[in-house]
Amino acid sequence: MGEKLVEITLIANLIEKVGSEKINVKAEKLSEALKFLIPKLPDILDLEGKPSGNYIFLLNGADYRVFGDDPVVKDSDKVTIIPVSHGG
Repeated sequence: MGEKLVEITLIANLIEKVGSEKINVKAEKLSEALKFLIPKLPDILDLEGKPSGNYIFLLNGADYRVFGDDPVVKDSDKVTIIPVSHGG
């Protein structure tokens, strides 16, 4: 298969946390692409290494889960990460 170049777009306060609105990473699966963000977003993956419920992840504009638990990515795929806000 091989690694593909994936564009990650960050929304809202994630831009400030990561230091950029968009980053490009090489990965074969969504979880591999997200690993690049762990230094800035340590909760990006859950304990099983899957995308965390603390965020909404879109793959090419659709909820990533329609493609499986940890979808394989293709060249030029676009991942959007949106923080989930909880009120009390």
